[in-house]
Amino acid sequence: MTVIKDCPRRVAAEEILEQGWVMKESKHMQHWRERFMVLTDTHLLTFCGESKGEFKTRKATEKIRLGFGVQIHSLPTCRQPGAAFSVSFRDEHGESRCIKLLAQSEEARSRWIHEITKAKIPARVRMATAEQPVY
Repeated sequence: MTVIKDCPRRVAAEEILEQGWVMKESKHMQHWRERFMVLTDTHLLTFCGESKGEFKTRKATEKIRLGFGVQIHSLPTCRQPGAAFSVSFRDEHGESRCIKLLAQSEEARSRWIHEITKAKIPARVRMATAEQPVY
């Protein structure tokens, strides 16, 4: 198990649904910075680090609790190379936030959007839906 600081629980490797490098627009300066992003069934986390393995020991730069209030949108191409998308959510203080992200390709953006959308649905609902017979 890996402890991710400021995450409400330990995160096991098998809980990671998606992970990879993205560019994230900074909150105040609008500069793009490279971040390692990790998706679990309950959180979307970004980390600053030199290598993929460092996320296991560093504090998350963003911690988004997934749920029905989280919205994901594909964005038109911006000045940076890559495929842009945004994640809107309410932070721990109830404030509305929106982060802009750049995936390395259109395919990577589609994969992130798909996986985040799936993860927003609580596990118990996903399992109940999977158990429903198809007619």
